[in-house]
Amino acid sequence: MVDVTQERRIGDPEPGATRPKRRRLLITTVIVLALAVPGIFYFTGAYDSWQDNQSLADTCKGSVDTSEVKELLGVDRVRGHDIEADHGSSPRAGQLHKCSVGDPDGKAWVSVSLDWSGDAAGPLHDLGGFTPYGDVGLATPLGRGWEGVLDEVPGTRNLVATVNMRCENRRSDPQHSSLIATVQGMGTRSMAGDVQRARFARTTVKTAQHAAEAWGCTARSGGAIQRVPGSAAHTEVPEGEARGTCAGIKTAVRESVTDPRAPIENCYVLAGRNSSQYRLSAFYGPFAQALPVQRGYSGEVDPERPAGNKGNLLWASAKCPSGSRALYVSTGLPGADHGFDPDGKLEKSALKAFAARSSKSHGCEDLKLP
Repeated sequence: MVDVTQERRIGDPEPGATRPKRRRLLITTVIVLALAVPGIFYFTGAYDSWQDNQSLADTCKGSVDTSEVKELLGVDRVRGHDIEADHGSSPRAGQLHKCSVGDPDGKAWVSVSLDWSGDAAGPLHDLGGFTPYGDVGLATPLGRGWEGVLDEVPGTRNLVATVNMRCENRRSDPQHSSLIATVQGMGTRSMAGDVQRARFARTTVKTAQHAAEAWGCTARSGGAIQRVPGSAAHTEVPEGEARGTCAGIKTAVRESVTDPRAPIENCYVLAGRNSSQYRLSAFYGPFAQALPVQRGYSGEVDPERPAGNKGNLLWASAKCPSGSRALYVSTGLPGADHGFDPDGKLEKSALKAFAARSSKSHGCEDLKLP
């Protein structure tokens, strides 16, 4: 009798051949998957998304808030890039950090500069340069308890904003007593509208808040920003109707709204239609300390004197709750119909009205006038 267990049909594999064949099939499957998965990861956009997220986590120690940036710039993707690292080869001496976030093609972006209070001249430069005899905008306050301002970059529809975060744990170190975050933007869509201005303000304050946490600055934050005042850069206020930064000045002016925590204020006294005769500016905290070393002010504003005049410039000062003195400056502007006289009664009375209002709203006292 034939043992059927030993019988093999024609076409059946040799005994022991099934296992190697299965092993080869398994190896082939693994290789195919190993080659296919990265391709799927790449072509479905998952790889781009991973790269974007990784770059944003590393940019300025992850402090740049990107929740509003895509809408602000009108792009689908954003990627971060560190421009400078701590005390690295920075073109601005002493700068803490600088980075940018934008679409990967580089057509729209925001850049972030972080500085300690001892290097506030850099943020002043970013905020329009503050040349003594030029139109540098109106520095609209962000409000909601934030010590910051927003402005349009002269000659563009782009925005720039700066926020000063006072470090409660660094009061004894004047060079590092606050962290200043400055954000500049260049987008594929206009940033001039009210919605865009609010987005830009939120991006700036959230980034400043995250940066303070990342660099060990214990600072008080302001409230949520839903809107910021519209631009009044080209709005003339008729004679005697000033209610904002130019309140108390009787001539026609250009002004912005006021806020008791605004670190910078501007008022333009008009000489004629669309022509400014001179500019009045207020500087508080680290910005007051930085102004005398700015190009154009160095050698003109004497930091050892609380008030005075020199050349085409007047200045006054007041002692503020922080212990430092605020600085109030009046400078003539080019192209005015009438000359600026630093000894003139009108010029001195305008500076007095401007400085008195501003210092009072900021809780300062001991106002010294030229």
